[in-house]
Amino acid sequence: MFRKVVRTSSKVLLGTTVLGVGAYGIDSRTEAQLLQRNVRTFYNGVAFALDYKLNFRPPRHAGDMDAFDALHERLANRMFDLFADNGGLYIKMGQAIGTQAAMLPPAYQKRARELFDSAPAVPFEVVQRVFMEDNNGLHPNEVFAEFDTKPIASASIAQVHKARLKNGDWVAVKIQKPAIQKQMNSDLAAFRIILKVYEKIFDLPLTWSADYIEKHTRMEADFESEARNAQKAWHFMQQETSLRDLVYIPRVYPEFSTKRVLVCEWVDGIQLTDRDKIKSAGLDSEAAMKIAIDAFASQIFKSGFVHGDPHPGNVLVRPNPKNKSKTQVVIIDHGLYIQESEKFRLEYCKLWEALFMLDMKTMNKICESWGIHDSNIFASITLQKPFSPNKAVHLGKQTLNAHDMYELQVNLKHRIKYFLQDQALFPRELIFISRNMNIVRANNKVLGSPVNRINVMARWAVRGLSVRNDPSTHEMAKLSITQWMRLHIRGTFHTILFDCSLFLMSLSFWIVKLRERAVSLWKGTASKGFEDILDDKLKEQIQRQFGVVVDDSIFDA
Repeated sequence: MFRKVVRTSSKVLLGTTVLGVGAYGIDSRTEAQLLQRNVRTFYNGVAFALDYKLNFRPPRHAGDMDAFDALHERLANRMFDLFADNGGLYIKMGQAIGTQAAMLPPAYQKRARELFDSAPAVPFEVVQRVFMEDNNGLHPNEVFAEFDTKPIASASIAQVHKARLKNGDWVAVKIQKPAIQKQMNSDLAAFRIILKVYEKIFDLPLTWSADYIEKHTRMEADFESEARNAQKAWHFMQQETSLRDLVYIPRVYPEFSTKRVLVCEWVDGIQLTDRDKIKSAGLDSEAAMKIAIDAFASQIFKSGFVHGDPHPGNVLVRPNPKNKSKTQVVIIDHGLYIQESEKFRLEYCKLWEALFMLDMKTMNKICESWGIHDSNIFASITLQKPFSPNKAVHLGKQTLNAHDMYELQVNLKHRIKYFLQDQALFPRELIFISRNMNIVRANNKVLGSPVNRINVMARWAVRGLSVRNDPSTHEMAKLSITQWMRLHIRGTFHTILFDCSLFLMSLSFWIVKLRERAVSLWKGTASKGFEDILDDKLKEQIQRQFGVVVDDSIFDA
């Protein structure tokens, strides 16, 4: 009996091994390599969870702080090595974590930054096949008068080649990497499973955003959707008279574009944060930053159609075609956009207004309607600066020992759960709006904070409200003279109060800049920009409240 069991077990083991080796061999020859990617994902996912569960424990003495840091470094390396090895959409996931990594330990923050450069190009022969499949077998040389087979840029899901149409127009041809569509369903399913498992293991709200993120990830891999986004964004920008000639969005050639190939007007420009090149071109980097902040603020607060990835490579600067001495900003890569609901847009405008007016009643009401039960923390996240309804955040240094750090990081889980007590009410738009604002803030910081970003955005918030608040001619006709005067006086008084608040903020902005300049001249050191100072305050607040030490580079673009 025993021998029979052994023989049966041996056969099963042998059969399983043969099948496994065969499947691995077949999978390794495919472009998508789905089996390897999924096995790698689940192996590392389980190992990550077990390591954390077994080794994240209360420290017994001060020396345990090293073990605490080593655990985070080990886990961060495992996570981001997985993203880099799997590539494709996994890099997108890692980059999404990277833009919000300020709440993670330094090891995660450092590895997240490395991932932004992990997008190697594939050989032209590979993307050529994609182009021909989407263009009825036509080779790029049959469609274009010229086509450069060497890519000028490569991202996680596509790479860009320069070409010239037969009518003479120079264009950028964005071609999707062939494995992306094959990997998408599998990668997103793995992403959902990992979120569900971690939600159970760590008792944290993680899956609430999965549907929204998946929807926009799929849209980002659909270049026909990107073409529509670019055209829609251009339409809205043309409606904004103050930005019409200052912001440009390259023309799309829909007749040459498909689901996996996008052809757009070629535009020569300089990255927004390259101050030296902008200066060499005789342009104004401060003016360019102001235009860029105005452009994205107008999207958030007025049109409600918001670019989700405004990093420096997607925001270019060039001479204004109508006046070469003036600066124009060019916005490219329109794959990731979100459309705010009108209800959310108006509430978000009102929230920003309430923050500046210290109208805690309105702010708390909006936060509660969104399922947010810690309005002060949310205000700090929104403004990207410490917020207190009563006084400034304490700036004194505070030393935390290993036990304090453990307790704070354990309490962080409870704070997160309380913060999002009712996940069904939380506006999903905030996921990508916070990403947009964080990148815009980082861009401003790189140039030394030449623009008072917070004041600029606050003014756009009020302008966004005015679209709704201006009574129509029909409504005005119903008002008596007394009602009209009361409405006009109240509105005027409200505007004066808001302008006074912004004036004080502007005064603070310039006092800080002058003080830092004076200190730097006195000590012979580089001065800090306004964004750097806000970052320092935020880092202290995060460490004091959550026990998370923020790496100095996490707020950089």
